[in-house]
Amino acid sequence: MEEKDKPKKHQRDDTTQPLVLPGIHRYQFFSNLKDRALTKNLNRLCMLGIGTALTMDVVKPLLNADPQTIYCYECRACYATQDKCPAAIPFQAELVVASRVLDYNRFIRNGGLNCVRCGGCQNFCVQHLELPRIFGTMQLKTMTAVQDGTVAKPVIIKALKDGLINREFINDVAKFVGA
Repeated sequence: MEEKDKPKKHQRDDTTQPLVLPGIHRYQFFSNLKDRALTKNLNRLCMLGIGTALTMDVVKPLLNADPQTIYCYECRACYATQDKCPAAIPFQAELVVASRVLDYNRFIRNGGLNCVRCGGCQNFCVQHLELPRIFGTMQLKTMTAVQDGTVAKPVIIKALKDGLINREFINDVAKFVGA
């Protein structure tokens, strides 16, 4: 064997790899990669990204004073109130997720400003979240965002046309829309 054909210490020789099929070797994980430093750095970068995303999933609700929303794992048990909800909100879990990430458009589209906070959906919540409090807090934040101009006018107008605005907020929305 010539010097250049000999395997280096960190590489495995093809002849020592187990055979899967005749002529086909099964290589160990990253066994013959020449640029292992790049692979390690890519792995670290991926783990940093995953860690950042998970941290934001936990930190954002804590900073927004709604830490209970972290515990909603979207089991959709609250959907059992769909027929009995006085505001006819079909997807309460969507409202909790919108509250967790402060997605005002999603909250409005799913009827969050129409919620009367009766607590009917809270009885079905397997995590025993205080859904009326969560929805009430998000309603106030959404109305503040509407007044600040954070929420686009077409979203509000569509919600108004679809009847997704509660009478509690109708005057503020009308001022915003200019009607």
